[in-house]
Amino acid sequence: MSSRKFRAIYFLVLSTMLSVVFVAGTAFAFTCPVLIKGANESIAKAESAAGKVTEEREKGRAMAMIELAKQWNKEADTDHKEAGAKKDAGLHYRAEGKAKAAKALADLVK
Repeated sequence: MSSRKFRAIYFLVLSTMLSVVFVAGTAFAFTCPVLIKGANESIAKAESAAGKVTEEREKGRAMAMIELAKQWNKEADTDHKEAGAKKDAGLHYRAEGKAKAAKALADLVK
């Protein structure tokens, strides 16, 4: 293979990889609102389930988990808005993590 063909193939592969990275990076920035919305839905379901719990100990446990999930989801929303203003990917990742944790915690309430 000639060096000219090698350079052309190398350039094509490199430009394709860079395009994928930029498109994927932009797509990930828009997952925060979806995750926050999913956490809100899980929190609403958890509140409904906690209202049906009869034992005080279990009800207290469920309410504490719901309050913590709400706090994390509120922080995720704040981080997401701040990330948009500052163009900071780290804050987007933090927002995603908090929203996922809030959803997981709310999903534990039965």
